Amino acid sequence: MKRFILPLLIIILILTSLPTKANNEIESLLKTLDKSLQNKSVYTKQKQRQIDSLKIVLRQSDNIQEKIGIAQSLCFEYSSFQKDSALVYAIHMNNLAQKSNDKELLIEAKLDYSRILSSMGFFKDALAIVNSTQQEQLSPRLKAEYFLGQVTIYNHQKTFASNENDAQENDLIAQIYRDSLLQCKEVPSNVRAFMSAPTLLFHKKYDNAIHILDSVYKSYAPYSRDAGIIAYSLASAYQGKNDSKNMIKYFAISAISDVLNGARENLSLKILAKLIFESGDIDRAYKYMKNAMEDAILCNARINTIEASDMYLFIDKAFQEKEKNKFITITILLVALCFVCILLCALFIQLKKQKRKVEQANESLSYHLYEIQQMNSILADNNKIKEEYVGLYMEQYTSYINKIANLKKRALKIAKSEDIKKVTSFLHSSLNTEEDLAEFYNNFDKAILNLFPNFVEDFNALLLPENVIIPGPGKLLTPELRIFALIRLGITDSVKIAHFLQYSLSTIYNYRSKMRIKANGDRNEFEEKVARIGQ
Repeated sequence: MKRFILPLLIIILILTSLPTKANNEIESLLKTLDKSLQNKSVYTKQKQRQIDSLKIVLRQSDNIQEKIGIAQSLCFEYSSFQKDSALVYAIHMNNLAQKSNDKELLIEAKLDYSRILSSMGFFKDALAIVNSTQQEQLSPRLKAEYFLGQVTIYNHQKTFASNENDAQENDLIAQIYRDSLLQCKEVPSNVRAFMSAPTLLFHKKYDNAIHILDSVYKSYAPYSRDAGIIAYSLASAYQGKNDSKNMIKYFAISAISDVLNGARENLSLKILAKLIFESGDIDRAYKYMKNAMEDAILCNARINTIEASDMYLFIDKAFQEKEKNKFITITILLVALCFVCILLCALFIQLKKQKRKVEQANESLSYHLYEIQQMNSILADNNKIKEEYVGLYMEQYTSYINKIANLKKRALKIAKSEDIKKVTSFLHSSLNTEEDLAEFYNNFDKAILNLFPNFVEDFNALLLPENVIIPGPGKLLTPELRIFALIRLGITDSVKIAHFLQYSLSTIYNYRSKMRIKANGDRNEFEEKVARIGQ
């Protein structure tokens, strides 16, 4: 079982890859055609240079036979490039043939002239010229030219027929003359192959026609003029088989050949535009049909112009409708984009406002945080002051309690002797309150300077230079400095200050008033500034 799986998978892969390869080949050909159309003016100039070189040779030639050959070449070159000029040189060739008195050349010139008239839509005039020729009097070579002329005229009439019955009738007549042409031995092998294919197509033998045309197609150089003509017939054969991929492929090759060789009678491009349109590629179909229409007008090919005009209008209408829908879609997208931009702008403005509010809130929080930090600093400072202050006075009170306890013991001991004089003398000698008070103030001064080492300098900075206070030798603080040291500790009540320093209330008021007068700056803010010393 396993040995069948791998071959089966390979077959499946091959089969599934075939459509992809075909699609890639067609897309590559269409891109080549697109590029060729972009450079069409280059190929047109090349074609014009070829024609101009033939014109120069024609003017310089003195041999009438050579002139007829060159005029015939110009007629052929112009036949797919500019019908009016082809007709001019067909007439010129006829005039030269009449001057040559060569009956065979004159018949050949008339047959070429009829084919040009036929391609321009003048079927009656063309048939009149061909039918006036007695085919019994024609050489084998001219007889082949005669049948070819009849095939060409009736093929053109079939294309331009107003209804299906007329088209079928002209096709049948063209087939009769084609059969006669194929019986002529003088027909070249490549022309025979080219002419036998329509016969096979007429009888719906598509595979046989493809086999013959494919072998002839491979004998020509890629994208040559002859290769393009055979490719058109191959596409027609595949069209009969409803093989759309090969049909598009060979019509594309034929169209590329037309462009590269400067041909404006590009029937392949017109048919290809229709096929591409049916596949849904409106933009490319419009481009192809527009080029085909422009070339038909420049070529003055009346049949091609009429044929292309209806299809061009139909594709143009679809293209314009698509462009209109595209415009509407783009307009809707632009309106939606504008609406989104407006929303984004509104959102941006709102975000900017919110950002500003957040910034303001942050600023407010920062400010409050700073205030809290300041308050914490003050609280920490106050706690430090309280700790120092409490520690100082606990030590001071303990010292006094111990001193009083010792005095009590000694006083009681002396009192037991019932000698009042000794008691009185002892109390006078032991209780020296002035020294104790001086010691207390000295300890207070030390405590203040321990808490605020720069208290004296900071306090003097708040005074006018001539009013600064400098403690005397051996002194730490003056009475004024002690008053404001207490204010710095938070004791602002003058009564408490007077009690603490053992001064009268009026003395405290006087000191405070004098210092305010000596202040450097606003006097009303002096004590507030003192209260912030050391912060």
